[in-house]
Amino acid sequence: MKKPMKYVILVFLFIGFLLFNRALIKPAEKGSEGFISGEVKEGWKVFSKKKCNACHSIWGEGGKGGPDLGNLPEVYKTPSQLAALIWNHGPLMWGRMGIQKIPYQKMDKKEMANLFAFLYFIRYMEEPGNPIKGKRVFETIGCVKCHPLKEGLKEDLRRWAIYVNPILWAQMMWNHAPQMEKEMRVKEMQWAKFKGNEMVDLIAYIRSLNPGVEKVHLSLGNPDTGEIIFKRKGCFECHRSEGKLDLSKIREFPSTIAQLSGAMWNHFPEMWKEIEKRGMIRPILSAQEMADLVAYLFSIQYFDPPGDGARGKAVFMKKRCDLCHLREGRGPDLTKLKERFTPISMAQTLWNHGPKMGEEMSRAKIPWQTIDPQELVDLLEYLNRGKP
Repeated sequence: MKKPMKYVILVFLFIGFLLFNRALIKPAEKGSEGFISGEVKEGWKVFSKKKCNACHSIWGEGGKGGPDLGNLPEVYKTPSQLAALIWNHGPLMWGRMGIQKIPYQKMDKKEMANLFAFLYFIRYMEEPGNPIKGKRVFETIGCVKCHPLKEGLKEDLRRWAIYVNPILWAQMMWNHAPQMEKEMRVKEMQWAKFKGNEMVDLIAYIRSLNPGVEKVHLSLGNPDTGEIIFKRKGCFECHRSEGKLDLSKIREFPSTIAQLSGAMWNHFPEMWKEIEKRGMIRPILSAQEMADLVAYLFSIQYFDPPGDGARGKAVFMKKRCDLCHLREGRGPDLTKLKERFTPISMAQTLWNHGPKMGEEMSRAKIPWQTIDPQELVDLLEYLNRGKP
């Protein structure tokens, strides 16, 4: 990666750390709990100190031996999904570290929590967009037909170059969508839809047109306040829990802010029709309300589904945990553990003891057992009952 791009990423990460730590991890107001237990900035230090960057890159910057952790498949969002990823790839990682003579370093619980916060942060944010691709999006989906780039016109999107955070774009697009829909009907245009990272590329393009303008930043929101807004603004009427449009159950839920902004835009026509059908008033959102709402929507995606102890017992036996972790086994007796297991503590325990576990399993001619996120959640529920 060229040095200028490296500096762009470092600045982008630094600004993001300031916003993300304050909004989603630190309580935003007295009595409010953040939904992530670690600190992003400290997690970045762990990522570097423990030599994770020797094999893994972030958006192309770093080692090339392992996958780019800024571009993981979208299924890796929750703590159990990340913990399962570490579990399944542990032997490969430890083997590569030995070959490359990278010193193996254990982690304490705080370090692992901080690392998880960092890994979630880089998924919640996104790689800085590509202005060249953004120009192509601007032209191909028809933005240019309503927003000519001419000085003095109120439709000139270069005025939006001051808005750095995609949340501000989502808020303005939400409030102006009805007017834009009328204009598109007059011009006999179809409703344009964004795919993948096209929204962040479009934002990067608009910013590039007016690079000298003073930027407006908006801190990420408070998920607790966002839940209140979700109900007060009527979102709950269509997206109630256990309903067909329950957002917590959507597997293809956007993994970044810009993707969420694009998804909201894509579904505006259907949402407006449903709002009118129900006789509801179209809600207007302020920038901070949108920030809080977005924080809430991402928080419900972060939490794992509840585990099942009975299934967890089956996992415990199927993965051959019983050979070492019952009374008088080679490993610790899990019935005597006093602290509750979480995906983060499981990842930390596995990372610290995994190499030795792998050796014991090799001697016993037992292959390393992989696990999926739901199996891990069920296993944790079983272990936390104290009945292995």
